[in-house]
Order: sequence, then structure tokens, then C-alpha cells
Amino acid sequence: MRYVAPPTHVGHRNWPVVSAVRVGTNDAPAQFIVIVHCADATPREPYATLHVYVWPDRIRAEDGEFDFTFGQARRSLAERAGLLPAATVEVIAFGDSAEPNAYTVFVDGQIQPEGATVQGVRVVTHDILIDVDHISPAMVAAERQRAQDTLSSEAACLAGSIINALEDGYAPYRQDDQ
Repeated sequence: MRYVAPPTHVGHRNWPVVSAVRVGTNDAPAQFIVIVHCADATPREPYATLHVYVWPDRIRAEDGEFDFTFGQARRSLAERAGLLPAATVEVIAFGDSAEPNAYTVFVDGQIQPEGATVQGVRVVTHDILIDVDHISPAMVAAERQRAQDTLSSEAACLAGSIINALEDGYAPYRQDDQ
């Protein structure tokens, strides 16, 4: 495998490549999974991931996945390039920001820190910390965005449901409600 520089721009709109990972060992074509900034070409979010083939005289991009935040695009790049572990355990905890959550994650009987990968299992913890006495639209939007950027789409959906319930005033863990 010889060095092949990743492309700086791809697609018929000449989108700038923000990040690239080479996949495979072929030289002709060399293959990359890339993140591109699409600007106004997507409905809501500006990033996409593409599979790019690079020959000495041309570049071809295909299999695009569009409409990502940058965090979602990073996860898509890692998934498509085969860089994620075989399984991911996602732990979502919520509580009042004045009282941080305390938990310990075990994999096969061993304590594991946030982000650890053990025997093909990656551990992701996500705390939803909202001051339930002072919920603001900015705080809710920030928590939703953080969930979308760090969790799988399914886990982010659950986190969003919890955030919605907190925004609507449902806070079963508050001490004054007991």
C-alpha cells in the first residue's frame, strides 16, 4: 500500500473534505470515507459522509449519507470505516445538575471508565444534567444537541424523550416531590 493523499474536495459541488480515513489497502483506486461540509445542500444539517475512490487521474464519490451534525458525521465516519468496536453499551443517567449522578460501569466483572473498549465492547456514559428549577430553552437545546452528538440515534431519541419530560415539568427524582 503506497501513500495516497486524501482528496481536499469531492462531488459535483466540489464540497470541502473536513476529515478522511483511508479504508482498504488498494492503491488503484485508493478508498476513503470522508466527511464533507455541504453548506446549503442539505435540508437541516450541513455535514455528510461519502465513500470516495481515488485514482491517479480522477476521483469518484458515492454512497453518501447526508444531513448530519458534525458529531453525527464523525460517528458515521467511524462506523463506515470499521473503526467502532463490535458492540457499544450506552448508559443514560439523568439528575438535577446540583447533584451529579454517581454510577459505576462493569464489563465482565471489571470496572470500566467512560469511553473504554474492552473485548470489543465500548462503554459510553451520558449524563443529562438539567437544573429542574431553572430550565431554559438554551439549556434544553444544549442537552439535546449533546445527546445527538455523543449517542447512537436510538439512545439519543430516548435521551430526547427524557429531556422533553424534564422540560414539561416531570421530574420524579426531585426531593420536594417525595
